[in-house]
Formats: sequence, C-alpha cells, structure tokens
Amino acid sequence: MKEYPPAGTLQIVESGVLKLLKRINASKSNGPDNIPNRVLKECAESIAPILTKIFQRSVDTGVVPETWRNANISCAFKKGDRHLAENYRPISLTSVCCKLLEHIICKHMLNHFDIYRILTDLNHGFRAGYSCETQLVTTVNDFYNQYDSGKQVDAAVLDFSKAFDTVPHRALLVKLERYGIRGHLLDWIAEFLCNRKMRVVVDGETSDETDVKSGVPQGTVLGPLLFLVHINDLPDCVKSQVRLFADDCLLYRTINCFNDHLALQKDLDELCIWAERWGMKFNAKKCYILSIRNSSQHMYQIGGEFLKVVKNTPYLGVTISDTLSWEEHITKSCKKASSVLGFLRRNLRMCPEDTKRIAYLSLVRPILEYAAPVWDPHKARDIDRLERVQRQAIRFITGDYRSRDPGCVTRMMLRLDIPLLQERRKACRLTLMYKIVEGHLPAMRPDVFLVPLRRNKRPIRDRHLRSDFVNTSIVSRSVTNNSKCFAVPRCRTQPSENSYFPRTIREWNQLQEYQVTAESIDQFKTSLVGGAVTD
Repeated sequence: MKEYPPAGTLQIVESGVLKLLKRINASKSNGPDNIPNRVLKECAESIAPILTKIFQRSVDTGVVPETWRNANISCAFKKGDRHLAENYRPISLTSVCCKLLEHIICKHMLNHFDIYRILTDLNHGFRAGYSCETQLVTTVNDFYNQYDSGKQVDAAVLDFSKAFDTVPHRALLVKLERYGIRGHLLDWIAEFLCNRKMRVVVDGETSDETDVKSGVPQGTVLGPLLFLVHINDLPDCVKSQVRLFADDCLLYRTINCFNDHLALQKDLDELCIWAERWGMKFNAKKCYILSIRNSSQHMYQIGGEFLKVVKNTPYLGVTISDTLSWEEHITKSCKKASSVLGFLRRNLRMCPEDTKRIAYLSLVRPILEYAAPVWDPHKARDIDRLERVQRQAIRFITGDYRSRDPGCVTRMMLRLDIPLLQERRKACRLTLMYKIVEGHLPAMRPDVFLVPLRRNKRPIRDRHLRSDFVNTSIVSRSVTNNSKCFAVPRCRTQPSENSYFPRTIREWNQLQEYQVTAESIDQFKTSLVGGAVTD
C-alpha cells in the first residue's frame, strides 16, 4: 500500500462552528449527554466560542471526552424475520457536540484525500457527486456495451457479512496512517473508535453498557468515511472490473473463453484473501452470479461455497436481469407503489385533496421513479403500466372514481399540476446529462462518456420530431440544435439503442441553445417544463 504525505494541521475557526450550530435539526433526538438540540441551536452565538476552544483542544491533544465516546443504540429493521437480531441495523445515537467536531474532521480528511486522489473512483458511496444513480448508470452502460457486441458478461453480486460492525480498529488505523492521517489527529480517531461504550435503547428501556471491540459506528458522521478508507484498496487485488457502493460489491468480467471464467474465479479467491486479511467476511448465501448473454456456464465459488446463478438480482434498489430487460423491475415497482397507494386509500380516505396529493408525491411517486434514468422504458406496455398506477392515484386524490369520459384523468392531472411520469423520467435523464456535461459529477467525467460532435455541417432541424417517444431513425441521430452536441453511440441491438447514453444524447442534441447553456441546474430544469425539445 502506497504511503502518502501527512495531512495538514487542522485549525478550527469560530465562524465554522457557529454555522454548524445554526444548522442543527432541533427535532432530532438528543445524544447520551442529554443536551437538547434546541438549546445548542438557539444559543449558538454564545456557545460557539466555547465549543471552538474545546474542539481545538480535543484535536491538538488527541483526547476525546468520555461522554462523546458513549452511544445509545437504536435498532433499525432491515428485512426478513423481525424476531432475529441479525435482521436489524444498529444505529448509534451519539453526542451532537461530537458530531459537529466529526463534521470538521471529516471535511479536513476529505480535502486531504482529494488533493492526493486517495479514494478510489470505483466506490460511489458517501461522497459528493457520487450516488446510487451514477453507480448504476456507469455499471449498466458497461453491460450494454458488451451486450451490444454479443459478448457474455458474468457478474458476481457480493455481500459482506455485517461489514460496518466487523472492521478491525487496528487495521483501519494502519490504513489511515498510510494515507497521511497521523499525529494527534490519528490519536483522536483511535480514541474515538477504540474506547467506545454502547447500550441498546428499546421503548425507553436501556441495557447495560458494553465495550465496542470492532466496527465503525453507524449513525456517526465519521463512520461512513472511515469505512470507505478501510475498503479503499479492495479494487487493487483483482483484475476484473469491480464496482463498490459502501459495502455493496459487484465484480464482473467479459467472458471470451474458458480462461476468463478461471480469471474471474481467481479474483473471487483474491477477494476472500483480502477480506480475511482485513477482518471482513463475505456471506456466500447472499452472493449471486448473474450471467448476461449466457453462452458458456461455469460454477463459481467463494469461501468454498458455490454461488447461485440467478436470472435477475436486485442491485442498489434496481432489479437487473440477464437479458437487460427492465420488465421485472417495473413489475416490482408497480406492485410496491400500488401497495403503498392502497395503504393511503385506507387511511386518508376522508382527508382533504391537498393532504392526499402530498402523500402521493411523498410516498408513492418516488417508488415509481427511483433511479429512472437507468431503466426508463421505451415499450408502450411498460410505460402504460407505470402511468396506470399514477392514474389510480389521481382518482384517489380527487375522490372521483366515476368519471369515464375521454380525457377526464388528464384534466385532473392538469388541475393538480401532476405531469406524466414519462415526461418526468425524460426530464430526469436530461438533467443528469446536464450535470455530466457541466462537470458536476466527478463520478461521470464528460471526457470519458461523451464525444463532442464536430459541427462541420449545417445543423439538421426536424420540427416534426415527436418528443414523447424515442425516434431511432437516421434523421433523429443527426439533429443538432445547439452548440453542445455529442456523437450518438452506434448500437446494433434495440436494448442498447434505448439505453441511457444513446437515447439521452439524441434528445440532448435536440435541445435549444438557451437550454444547454443554462447557468444552473434549477434553470435547466425550468427550461424543460412543458417537455419542449424543439421549436
């Protein structure tokens, strides 16, 4: 592991502490020190000078007050049997004052990591400009490229067993020192991690305190960054493509011959060696193999257990199939959204229209739109399945279940200011494209994903192109209405032709100059209102 120069000295300023105090959410729970959040926020002007000195003294000496090292554990249910303890995620409720100092230290460490480009770009979790959406778009784009070339891709979806709770403190501190976190700052983190106590709180009842032997505390500010540091060198031990999002690991490889199967198996073995060395473990029962364009089969194993081959698997909340079809994901999304909508019908039947509208926009529509740029359907039947759920919601909001005249639901939608889901998905894809073009997403650099179009010919303008469906004709590929146009990737298959980049680039090239030159994301979104793409 490469050794990096030390991070600079951390100087804490009063204005920064005051800003953090004023941003405290007064409705959040108090920590074990029982200092009310409202007191910290309302008395920020008086408290800031004192806290600044306490924070600076704590960092300069590497000493963390005992109260800051205690945590009340709240158990958040994940999934499965509610009677099994392993199906709950422990969330640490810690001192709010300590969290403020964690914010400062976290920012200082991130600045150091950014200067030396220490954190791998393959992990899209817990970082600004990185998200589930960027991870999914880049990963699925890789799959589509190989699918379009007629090549097989074998992907291993891997699951760490209690990843956050098993991180060895000493091993993590070794990595931090290698990455340049040294001196009193390293001492502070060591005491923050190694001398902790916790107790479980359930319905007002508390357990006895116990020492924390390993893991990074979930619910703290530093916890996610420390985990990123611990898992940062994982991609270095494999030759296949790896994608990380926090503790979610995806390993895949293009299969051209039998040796590629062996190479992928070797990488799985290397991951097991890495995990054993750094105190982590894969849960083989929750690891799967997804084979795209499966033409040659191979049984992979991890830790001596064979991995199950599946036709589709959830990854970061999106169901990916071995044919790169999104029908299964859409089916699950519609089913879940309909279930939540049914819950709202039963409990908000007598509520005002505004209340029901807010409930739909907050609880149902996000289910239908999660990571939409990745799977936005182009088939009419899939589009209609999603719109059908919204039409049912519109009737629930208005309470009008009897009107059957043509266009009645459309008029209700206009009155409620709720656009078609199809229009929103298109705007979402174009907004993501704007962020890529303007360099707002370090996870998706424009020079990697986009090829500027040479404007050596007069732009072709087709004013008869419809904006409500994807036109893949030669004309639509050539339309260039603005000065920021990009080459549309050539595709041989329909799934690839309708994947994110080919589809969105065609629509982006049809946008007007004032749209692509918008000065902010909000201004760009406003320019898309009404779905106008051409004059």
